[in-house]
Amino acid sequence: MKQAIFPALIFSMLLWSCSGGNTEKKETNTVNKVAAAAGAESGSEAGKTGSFSFDGKEVAAEVTTQYFGSDKVKSNFSVLCQHNEGGATNPDFQLLQVTFVNEQDAATNPALKIYDGGSSLPMTEPEPGIVAVALSGVGSGLGSKQFTGNEKSTGSITVKNRTMELKDLVLFNEDGEKKTVNAVLPF
Repeated sequence: MKQAIFPALIFSMLLWSCSGGNTEKKETNTVNKVAAAAGAESGSEAGKTGSFSFDGKEVAAEVTTQYFGSDKVKSNFSVLCQHNEGGATNPDFQLLQVTFVNEQDAATNPALKIYDGGSSLPMTEPEPGIVAVALSGVGSGLGSKQFTGNEKSTGSITVKNRTMELKDLVLFNEDGEKKTVNAVLPF
């Protein structure tokens, strides 16, 4: 249940934190506080910058990681890249989140495929190699609904030397609108 609510909670807190001209550091602190309240541990390693694109918009930002639970070996592992620009009157930010069964699966599984059931992985009987991908934000044509994988999704997800690459990955929102995402995210 926490995993289903967590992405929506983070999205709501990010909207709130972006409304007052806050700095990116304050937004990161807000994400970390929300993550901790939901039972997830958030962190980043200095100097890790990723990039992603959709609809011709290319963004680059810091990459952070999260563990969903207290056992880092067994807990879901998530890689996030969030880009912030704009201000209170014209907010514009994008968040790409990729969630794996665990960190070992993220780093070593050669056969990754997109989960077709939304932005969070099932909590019971996790299947190695399944990856939940979510694109959300404000501005840049993203609208108010999250884009995730479904049975129509195509493209590829690969990881080599702790760098994830999404190539022509097609995501859909619940209205059937689609976005094609490309990304390079070191973690």
